[in-house]
Amino acid sequence: MKKVLLIAAAVVAAMTACTKVNPTGDAQREISFEVANSLTKATGSVYDNGAFGSYAWFNNTDDFMVNEKVDKSGGVWKTVDHTFYWPKTGSISFISYSPFKGTSDTAGTVPAITKNSITYTGITAGSTDLMYADKATCSSNVNEVTDGDGTADSGFSGVPTVFRHALAKLSFKIKANFIEYTDPTTNTKTEWEVKVTSAKIGGFKTTGDCALALNSDGKSWDKPVTTVNSVDYKVWTNLSGATSDQELIDATTYPDGVTLTTTAQDLAAASGFVMPQVLEAGAQQLKLTVHIKTTLSNGKVINEDFNPTIDIKDISSLKAWQMNENIVYTISIKPTAIADPNNNDNPNDVIITFDPAVADWTVVDAAASIQL
Repeated sequence: MKKVLLIAAAVVAAMTACTKVNPTGDAQREISFEVANSLTKATGSVYDNGAFGSYAWFNNTDDFMVNEKVDKSGGVWKTVDHTFYWPKTGSISFISYSPFKGTSDTAGTVPAITKNSITYTGITAGSTDLMYADKATCSSNVNEVTDGDGTADSGFSGVPTVFRHALAKLSFKIKANFIEYTDPTTNTKTEWEVKVTSAKIGGFKTTGDCALALNSDGKSWDKPVTTVNSVDYKVWTNLSGATSDQELIDATTYPDGVTLTTTAQDLAAASGFVMPQVLEAGAQQLKLTVHIKTTLSNGKVINEDFNPTIDIKDISSLKAWQMNENIVYTISIKPTAIADPNNNDNPNDVIITFDPAVADWTVVDAAASIQL
């Protein structure tokens, strides 16, 4: 009786954009910022990643801000170490990153920023949510920040700082396709108890580089691309290192393992954020320890144990973890042998049936001569 682990993957990518805004009135020309990390201020998530760093250029040429620390004070996001005002003429272009690294007036190391590029080098993924913002340009004579598309004011009251995630986030859910079934013909019920005592992931890359180039629209960023089998993936480059196995079933919370229901349960989150990377054979893996107890319709009980090791690249059509994506894998375990992999929720396809036949008589030649 072969048990098959059926796994589906859902991908959620947090997408963001920057729109035309009016930061300050002429009477109060101190530069302030407004942060968000979603499509519009009205529907977006609230930025909560602490102080961030900002660079700015006057007329997109002369240095204006060099890795200035921006933090919230009195409900306003503004520079901490120096005060900046909107100039009378020209424009100011802003690029921000999060979280803040370094001190004012010194070049930051995470990341390195020019007016046309953002570069992360040799970064090790951990618990820090690295983010970068769209480039925003202010035309000071009209005192507004615009992306040049003529769209209506979206309601920002400071330099629109729309952050995107530079890494990827990874989580797992787990469920049983079914835990009982009543045969409509005999009206007898079979029950399955599916318990997962260990769910480990490991082997994904931990260190890499990411070079973002300013797009032709002057505000968004072209992400690094790795081509595999003629398909382009927006992943980090020069990847190295690999994580050891990480247990997703907390022994304190679940000392006896997780008993599955037909509703997906959250496993522990992968530790920190992961590098966007192509999934490879023998690299990123999922290792499960599963016990299935079957109570047969005649009252008998059988117990089976399984310890599959599965390449994550093989469990869904998803072939890479890409930038700014929250990847959620839902692991579905079918507790019976499987005849049709597309018939995930009906155990009727593997009910034991019989195919009787009668073997032909074997002719034995018992001829003998009798002497009278």
